[in-house]
Amino acid sequence: MAAHTDPTLSQWLGDRLAAAARTGLPADALESARRLILDTRMVAWAGAAQPDVIAVRELTLRNGGAAQSSIWSGPWKVPAAEAAFVNALCASALDYDSLHANVHPDAIVAASAWAVGESVHATGREVLQACALGSELVCRLADAASGPQKGWTIGAVLGTFGAAGAAALVMRLPPEQIAHALGLCLSMAAGSQQSNVEQVLAKRLQPALAARAGVQAALLAQAGMTAPAQAFEGRFGLWNLYFPSDRERVSDQFGVRFSLRETGLKKYPVCACSHAALDALHAILRPGGIQLDDIARIEAQISPFMDRLVGGAFSPASNPQVTGQFSLRYGLASITLRGRLGLSEIAPAAVLDPGIAGIVDRIHLAVDTRHTGELAPATVRLTLRSGQAIEHTVTTMPGGPAAPMSAAELERKYLECAAVHAAENAPALVAAEIARLARMDRLDDINHWTAAGNTGPDRGA
Repeated sequence: MAAHTDPTLSQWLGDRLAAAARTGLPADALESARRLILDTRMVAWAGAAQPDVIAVRELTLRNGGAAQSSIWSGPWKVPAAEAAFVNALCASALDYDSLHANVHPDAIVAASAWAVGESVHATGREVLQACALGSELVCRLADAASGPQKGWTIGAVLGTFGAAGAAALVMRLPPEQIAHALGLCLSMAAGSQQSNVEQVLAKRLQPALAARAGVQAALLAQAGMTAPAQAFEGRFGLWNLYFPSDRERVSDQFGVRFSLRETGLKKYPVCACSHAALDALHAILRPGGIQLDDIARIEAQISPFMDRLVGGAFSPASNPQVTGQFSLRYGLASITLRGRLGLSEIAPAAVLDPGIAGIVDRIHLAVDTRHTGELAPATVRLTLRSGQAIEHTVTTMPGGPAAPMSAAELERKYLECAAVHAAENAPALVAAEIARLARMDRLDDINHWTAAGNTGPDRGA
């Protein structure tokens, strides 16, 4: 048994996060962070155009407050916690943001580090390192979690801690205040999969709430608020109340070996539980020659966890876009009818297309209770009216570390996202964002970001 003088995990993380930021991170970790920031900001551009996101942004602007940090989609500035809230909502709205195992760290962490970084005039390198370390913390906490899925939205629960850690780093808090920031998250961390099951807009709001809470936790710690030292391992800590975990998996070589390198980039703007089955159907239909009228039945074999999140009935009347994102039946029908499932296909008009209903009637989901996987494997069996059956299995998450998206696929994704923001200038917008990221660690103030695509006031200019 550990002696009472041993540091708790939050205390240990406070020391380790501060030390890693002070000594610097390996080049490959920073490159991984750049890749994830690019993906996050691209999908945020597209998410910012959604009506519900615009409504939340307008509410935030009406609430007012200090003009500290930018809302990415326009010229507005709001308090740092509110900028983190809105930008995380933009990044998570279309369910197109990066994924590590079963959590989405980067929509939460990047929005938080960026917003606080602007408010304190942090350097580009400080923000980049904070994004890497905050994301790494979420990845490790998720990898260490065990036990049955009770229905928590784990990404939102753990994202609060990652956001707090990242915010505390760009604020240059000492280790003891970083520990308090993490401890305060225990009073804020939340998120339920009920929003997924009922296919409502609250699902995309949960990462935004986590980002805001994480930033607030860091600000409160700076203001002197104290928190439970045993926020993770205590009798009423995270691991006893939410889900059990393994401290060793969190701490082993933290800041040296980076799990964020295994974070995947999403191929489809829908729940990741659908991706393996969608790719399996793509593989069957890709060679061509199968006509819509030839298809008698499409059956997808999925795990119980997949069924819980995307196996519900196709009922798009109340929230067509959210239904499109969380209905495997719809995703399979869209690929059957159109050969694709991108941003255009989750627009309400596409989800409500009368042609979809006739295909959904031919789709059947079979739950294989032997499979415990959350994202893979999935098998699709397509039966033709002639009686011929074609079957394909996808064993890993498309876009994940074992099956990464190609450069061409990523380019199509980012151009698609940028076109929502500015259709006439999408290639230039993507190119400018990539150029800025290449120079990010040379910026002496993250507020100079816009100029960094050319020759702005950074250290290399």
